[in-house]
Amino acid sequence: MKKLPLILLFILLISIPIFSQQGTYHDSMVYAKAEITDIQLQEIANPQGIPLVESWIFLKILDGEFKGETKKAVFSGENELPEEMQYRKGDRVFIGISSLGIEGSTEYISIYDMDNTKSLIVLLALMVVIVIIVGKLKGLASLLALLVTIALLFLVFIPATLKGYPSLPIAILISIISIIITLPIIAGFKLKTLAAILGAICGIIFSSILAYTFGSIMHLAGIITNEMLTVYYASNIRIDMKGLVLSGMIIAALGAIMDVCISIASSTAEIFSANPEIDEKTAYKSVLNIGTDILGSMVNTLILAYVGSSLALILFISIRIQPEMSVGMILNYNLILGEIVKSAIGSIGLFVSIPITALISVKIYKKYYTFKKESFTSHQ
Repeated sequence: MKKLPLILLFILLISIPIFSQQGTYHDSMVYAKAEITDIQLQEIANPQGIPLVESWIFLKILDGEFKGETKKAVFSGENELPEEMQYRKGDRVFIGISSLGIEGSTEYISIYDMDNTKSLIVLLALMVVIVIIVGKLKGLASLLALLVTIALLFLVFIPATLKGYPSLPIAILISIISIIITLPIIAGFKLKTLAAILGAICGIIFSSILAYTFGSIMHLAGIITNEMLTVYYASNIRIDMKGLVLSGMIIAALGAIMDVCISIASSTAEIFSANPEIDEKTAYKSVLNIGTDILGSMVNTLILAYVGSSLALILFISIRIQPEMSVGMILNYNLILGEIVKSAIGSIGLFVSIPITALISVKIYKKYYTFKKESFTSHQ
């Protein structure tokens, strides 16, 4: 048991090269960081009377093959962007530079996002420091467990998906690997960890079956953007969009399921530690009572997490809804439907994990204390 997480981690490391070669979609952009040195606005005459502005944004390239050069990005359109979306002199941004590859040909400059790298590093460092100060070794273990899950997602799941492998089986596999590796890191190599691992795996498998079943019944397509369609049709990458939606449901519920399973297993351990002679039925009822309290807060946390991460989407949908639309039409809008199904499957996964983990924990601890008692008796 103690060597299993290390073995799985080793397998993960040697399997990374298999998935490291992603799809073959590439563009001819040269990417770089740049600083905005000046912004000039030029009004454009428009026969339709709509006020149009041509923005000239002068950029000093900070890295890459064009380092030190000054480029000009030109944008035309209505000057009605919200203030927080407008660029200012001195801003650092990420840009893309493309041309026809012929000397003297026109360069096209695309501005992507603000360079918030320094602020991001400060924020993450602050999070790490606070977690370690408050949680000490447990906090450090939690961060390590989080890194393992992130590594599984970015080094296995995403590359494999971009290579055309079915998303859902890979999501199930990395979820199980994540459970087996991270729970011992967080809780140690104990009986309660074994019970939590088995309960969480059962919860993930049940949620996956449920997601696949309802994903097959419903026509869930996920969020398909113009960029996704461009990559899909302009390359040999064939992303399993439906599988990606279902995988998101499983991965979104993973953390909550692990959390509730380790809580149930720990409660069982405490009950048997206080009363080793307790019978299985009484212990199971006691653990379920604790699980009911945990469930109320965990479901609340899970649903609020889903809603909070989708506030912009909810606002967009609210604007799009018309009074003439029926409730059924609104609920079956693909983006709303996906969020509802995700919330339901995550919650059901929690519901199922609690009694399963409770049953497994009670069986394991009852056998352990029975064996311990028999061993003590035989040595007398």
